[in-house]
Amino acid sequence: MPDDLRRGRFVPLGDPEAARPDPAKRLPFDLSKLSVTGLVIVCELAPPPPGNARPSMSMTMTQYLRLSDHSMIRLDMDRGVDTFKFGYADPPSWKRTAAEVVAEVLTLIQGDEPDPGSFPWHEYAEAARLRGISVDAEALRDLPHAVLLSDELAATFEF
Repeated sequence: MPDDLRRGRFVPLGDPEAARPDPAKRLPFDLSKLSVTGLVIVCELAPPPPGNARPSMSMTMTQYLRLSDHSMIRLDMDRGVDTFKFGYADPPSWKRTAAEVVAEVLTLIQGDEPDPGSFPWHEYAEAARLRGISVDAEALRDLPHAVLLSDELAATFEF
């Protein structure tokens, strides 16, 4: 097989005659032209802790900044929680309201140190700066935030 066939090539769908011999060129992604429009916390069901015999439920919380082009940049400030049932009946129920789950998520992502009970706005701003996004803590504090729950998590909480 010739080398050029082993490499593969780009062929637009629906137009096999328009095959390109050269790979597509990427444009640089310039974050400095984008502004932050909000904070998004994505919550997903996680695998249970290994070796656990009790019924348990694990949830991850991944935090993102939403940008003016509707893209999201991950902050690498993830959180998680494991919940266990004691004295359970088979099968255990994790039923809670959406409002209760969102309130717990917002409590769990708040800062531990040095100011417990408040959002870590300065840490968010620093994480954004490390990614080339210019924003300060005060501006972030005034932006909307959203908590998104996966379908699997919504089914687990029975809402």
